[in-house]
Amino acid sequence: MGVLFDNFLPALYLVLAPNNLLIMTIGIIVGTILGALPGFGAAQALALMFPFTFGMSPESGALFFIAIYAAAEYGGSIPAILIRTPGTTAAAITVLDGYPMAQQGKASRGLKISLYTGVVGSIVSSFIFLFAASSLAWVGLQFGPSEMFAVGIFGLSIIGSFFGDSPVKGFIATGIGLFLATIGSSGFAGLRFTFDQPALMDGVPLLVVIIGVMAIPEAFSLMMARKGDDPELAKMTTGDIEANRVGWKVMKDLTPTMARATLIGTAVGAIPGPGATVSSLLAYSEEKRWSKYPEKFGTGIDEGVAAPETANNAVVAGSLIPSLALGIPGSGAIAILLGLLISKGVVPGPLLFTKDSPLVMAVFLGLIASALLMLVVGIAGVRIFAQVARIPRYILAPFVLMLLIIGTYSYQNYAAHVVMALALGAVAFWLEKIRVPVIPIVLAFVMGPIIESNLNRAMVIHGGDLGFFLTRPITIAILLLALATAVLGFLRSRPPASAAGEPVTQ
Repeated sequence: MGVLFDNFLPALYLVLAPNNLLIMTIGIIVGTILGALPGFGAAQALALMFPFTFGMSPESGALFFIAIYAAAEYGGSIPAILIRTPGTTAAAITVLDGYPMAQQGKASRGLKISLYTGVVGSIVSSFIFLFAASSLAWVGLQFGPSEMFAVGIFGLSIIGSFFGDSPVKGFIATGIGLFLATIGSSGFAGLRFTFDQPALMDGVPLLVVIIGVMAIPEAFSLMMARKGDDPELAKMTTGDIEANRVGWKVMKDLTPTMARATLIGTAVGAIPGPGATVSSLLAYSEEKRWSKYPEKFGTGIDEGVAAPETANNAVVAGSLIPSLALGIPGSGAIAILLGLLISKGVVPGPLLFTKDSPLVMAVFLGLIASALLMLVVGIAGVRIFAQVARIPRYILAPFVLMLLIIGTYSYQNYAAHVVMALALGAVAFWLEKIRVPVIPIVLAFVMGPIIESNLNRAMVIHGGDLGFFLTRPITIAILLLALATAVLGFLRSRPPASAAGEPVTQ
């Protein structure tokens, strides 16, 4: 640790160099724009911008990628709040309270809370990264395939238990998401549920699921709005200045929320595999559990936006811990970042903290600088972003649907993906009419491959013996926690005994 701080001034000079500040500013703008595109997450943004790093030094390339990564996580919340279309899967949780907030005329408030709490989560987790990198990296090493399988099951129990009017509907939606995740090639060999259709051989892409399940139903709703008969628009455009103000008192009230979510995001980020989606889900469910008014979650409250946004921004620093300290990428985005460093001759691992400690300190300072730059860019953009909520729905509808179709087609220039998205959109629109939540479909679709791939690895390691669940203490503890969560969800959904026994009166 002393070696790291000995390089503080050289690293600070490196980060504050005009060329690196310009590079990070460009990274913030690019990351925010790409993160706001549905299904275009941090990994896709980094992959797209990789060629632009060829002429950069290792330090400049790392700072550029860190800025893009951090901004992409924030950018995903912008369409999630404004038009109920998450830019990233992690932002799907933000939809729960962000979009209702915009419907109440508080779109600017939602965008500001997302920005401010994301910046706080990024900065605080950066300090945790510096002081606890080696310890958290050791914790991450304790999570093998069986533990990751258990984490996936735990995620499903949360998804099914706490989304929707009842756990029954929540688990139905979760089952639909898992079914969609099984389409295509199997980790156990063979093809499943393709029905001899070539378009399904490679499965349903995540982008298609996000757009089909969450964006297209909203586009259908927009198209059903008539001119002069748009009460939601009236609410969205009449939010007063005070209702959209986010001052020190609001942030002070959100401090416990941000503290819990930052710890969750950093810890989940240090575990290779789960990523921002799991951290947002856990942070939201924990905040709902700790809240004095859990029934208000999903109606547009500040904590419902702050928790997932703080957590998914804290993941950025957390995921760097096992990556730089052990050379283990925690996500697809970090794998691309490691590829950049290796291509520049920097070898991640324990020796990096002594041999290349100026780079590690520069990464730490770069995380903080990126968060501050994101704050500046975000504040400048909030007013512009919020104007989307003021466009009449009957005018916005055809443009939204057209962009969704173009975005789906351009993903792989494949018309079948458009058909899949429209079909999923029609089913999701019907599910919403019968009050079955659609967000669990997306989340379960993300969790499905995590569960299956880690189950496959665990069975290979243990020779096909499922008894390994009983020999791994962490696995047992997480599975028991998953069972308790599901049971608690069903118990909480039961009406009180007195109410259940009362006769129904007409």
